[in-house]
Amino acid sequence: MLEPGHDAHLDQAAGLRRLFRTRTGRAVAFVSGREACGRTKLLVQTAAALAQSGESVLVIDENSGDTNVHAAFGLRPGKDLLDAAMGGLAVERLIQPAVAGLGVMSAVRLAVRSSGFDAELAGRLDGALRRLQESHSYVLIDCADHGSQHLSPLALAAPCMAVVVAAQSTAITRAYALIKRLVRESGRNSFQVVITRARSDEESQAIFRNMQLTAKEHLGVRLDYLAGARQPATDHIAGSLGTRLLHGHAAFRSLVANSGSGTALPV
Repeated sequence: MLEPGHDAHLDQAAGLRRLFRTRTGRAVAFVSGREACGRTKLLVQTAAALAQSGESVLVIDENSGDTNVHAAFGLRPGKDLLDAAMGGLAVERLIQPAVAGLGVMSAVRLAVRSSGFDAELAGRLDGALRRLQESHSYVLIDCADHGSQHLSPLALAAPCMAVVVAAQSTAITRAYALIKRLVRESGRNSFQVVITRARSDEESQAIFRNMQLTAKEHLGVRLDYLAGARQPATDHIAGSLGTRLLHGHAAFRSLVANSGSGTALPV
């Protein structure tokens, strides 16, 4: 369970800063080509650091089990984002407070849904995502790993996608394969890259440059270096998110546009 240090003066200053933040926030989906790359730990530490600095942060957790975001904050998943779309439940009621300025929401059922989304259901999800982005300075999505299957509709709707890559040959190969598939299936033409578990900053940069050149030459897409994290259990990339991504980077992509009438969205 994560236990950030508590400081009353820090909390007060952070609270004051939240009052003056731009309300439309950055929404970032964190994905990886394989598990065991430190993605969830990195996201948890990043979210906690952003909240401590005065940002209003929401983490949407697509994963189940005892190593997911909820478990890191000592929480148990409650109602799912899919419930807000299907049952008319107010999306704000799904958020569980974790620490000051940081809430967690489950989207496990949404991530594993295998049946199609009709336009009405997709429209309700679009509205929910817009409200969540408007009321938080950051929305971070810890995306489920489906192996060779498609990413969830929520991941595909995120305006910014951060690919977390461990500094290992298998992880690099699988991350590139994921990027290639997303380019082909969703038309996404830019990605942020985070290198974890490298032995040095130089190694992180070298891995990234190789991926960047390969993606540009063979896929025609842009890769940007978001950060390197040598110790995923303690490192975070809050500063990189703050400086490299603009507020209101973009709105969530419309799920309605991808659904059609009764057409299945990829999951």
